[in-house]
Amino acid sequence: MTATSLQGQGFLPVATATLFPAVEISCDLYLQRGTQEVELYRRGSYPLTVEDLQRLAGAGVDHLYIRGADAETYRKYLCHQVLSDTSIAAPVRVTALREVARVAFQEALDANDPNHAVNVATDFGHGLATMIADQAVKLREVYDLLEHDYYTFTHVCNVSTYCCMLAREMGIGDQTSLAQVATGSLLHDIGKRHVPKEVLNKKDKPTEEEWKIIRLHPTTGYQELCHRADLNWAQLMIVYQHHERLDGSGYPTGASAADIHPWAKLCAVVDVFDALTCSRPYRDPVPVGEVCAYLLENSGNWFDGEAVACWTSQVRSLG
Repeated sequence: MTATSLQGQGFLPVATATLFPAVEISCDLYLQRGTQEVELYRRGSYPLTVEDLQRLAGAGVDHLYIRGADAETYRKYLCHQVLSDTSIAAPVRVTALREVARVAFQEALDANDPNHAVNVATDFGHGLATMIADQAVKLREVYDLLEHDYYTFTHVCNVSTYCCMLAREMGIGDQTSLAQVATGSLLHDIGKRHVPKEVLNKKDKPTEEEWKIIRLHPTTGYQELCHRADLNWAQLMIVYQHHERLDGSGYPTGASAADIHPWAKLCAVVDVFDALTCSRPYRDPVPVGEVCAYLLENSGNWFDGEAVACWTSQVRSLG
């Protein structure tokens, strides 16, 4: 059973990096063993020990699970015990920030509340930029703590994190701009909430008719957000243009190089990178080296050459 299917059954992944010995999180923790269903690992009233965490690390377990009903309890734990403690390594706090945002962002989408979704994305963007702007945060450290399945929030959060780090490497160094990049890219797929779940979550490749529906998401996302005063033009173009290609072969409008916003070009590169390196219901993840080769092969034709060169130089060592 994959992490994606577990989430569909009401379980949420919890990064073990955010768990600390002798600290009570007040919600039960579950463990997935192989392809079997989850089993109770530790009651919430019994804190983990150093030995527990060492055994999990030794077994290669980087995530436990909680029930969706405990999401708010876990969020409070993260805010009080992890995010506020600057002595904790920045990559771990990035992970905690992601998991705090996951709960609220999913709630906003489930409640059909775009105002709340934008507010969550803005808070996430500011928090992420504060940590990413520090050059001490390395991609390898962050990548190892990210999830790599194609569950909706996992993908948009990965893309936001990658886009913020790429923007930093491309010279966008001020925290305000980095926060705007992170916020816009977290919202880049918001239009997909209008795609029927049976299409978005199907276990086989979408049919051509289903692809037509999916390809509407940049337009519906842009239309939903374009009248907001709290998002700027660059952020809206991330939402609207992240599937455009330099040669005009992308969608939704077939915009070409000069008409695609620079931030959308950054998002296009990392969006494809994450989509290919994540596991999908109908295929295994593509190795990082192969994805880099694909991006380089299409550099200057579909993807911005400078962004591809910068990104692939960072990620080649990850695979």
